[in-house]
Amino acid sequence: MTDITEANGPSGRLLVIGGGENRTCGTGPLKEFVALSGAQRSRIVVVTTATGIPEEVTAEYTMVFHRLGVSAVTELRLLGRTTADDPASLTMIEQATGVLFSGGDQSRFRTLVGSRTNALLHRRLRYDGLVIAGTSAGATAMGRWMILGGEGRDVAASAVRIGPGLDLLGNVLIDMHFAERGRLPRLLSGIALDVQYLGVGIDEDTAIVVGGGRFEVIGRGVVTVVDADRATVAYASNNPMALFDVRLHLLPAGCWFDMEQRKPWFGPIREEEE
Repeated sequence: MTDITEANGPSGRLLVIGGGENRTCGTGPLKEFVALSGAQRSRIVVVTTATGIPEEVTAEYTMVFHRLGVSAVTELRLLGRTTADDPASLTMIEQATGVLFSGGDQSRFRTLVGSRTNALLHRRLRYDGLVIAGTSAGATAMGRWMILGGEGRDVAASAVRIGPGLDLLGNVLIDMHFAERGRLPRLLSGIALDVQYLGVGIDEDTAIVVGGGRFEVIGRGVVTVVDADRATVAYASNNPMALFDVRLHLLPAGCWFDMEQRKPWFGPIREEEE
């Protein structure tokens, strides 16, 4: 499928949040999500697949979105492949201007991969201007591959577990709660397994807004980009990796990154004059 990293294609936007977003005063990434989704005219669907407390999560987000002037907020639970392929679920996605995937346990998203809902999200992102946000577990699920778990201080194959994601952001491997939980070794481990991917680690209450092959950083933290396309990797399955020539970029709010040219910028990217 065509992904949002292509420069001239998609009309929609992805908003990928590192978790811990401000839900009390209606600022930061969630405010941006509402603005992109149509402000007070937004029709927001909250997908609670990943969480074990869907009623509580839905109530919190509904309160925030109401505070931002949005009255049309609906929960979509998608507990398995049957509901992900159900026409009623597809109708809710068709009618939405913004879809938010909540946090929780990202392994629960595996039943959505390749579903009719997954295909519809691709199409609406590509052609219809749909805004899709994911936070915490919902953030890592945005990639073609998602981090399912793994901890530790070493950069090693055993330090990370990876599985198929929703493939809405094809060439990026995302990690969340990044600085707060010291996850640079985990992201490096994941990228070393396939150096064609960009590693993007997002701090809490911080997000990237993706469109046209680029992203902008918003929020109060930092986004860490790991680029290993020129790197040399050597490892054994249970030992620390040797990893040479990795590029590391730290991007606070206001910075941009071109994912096709693999290039960071200090401010908005301006098109070259012809």
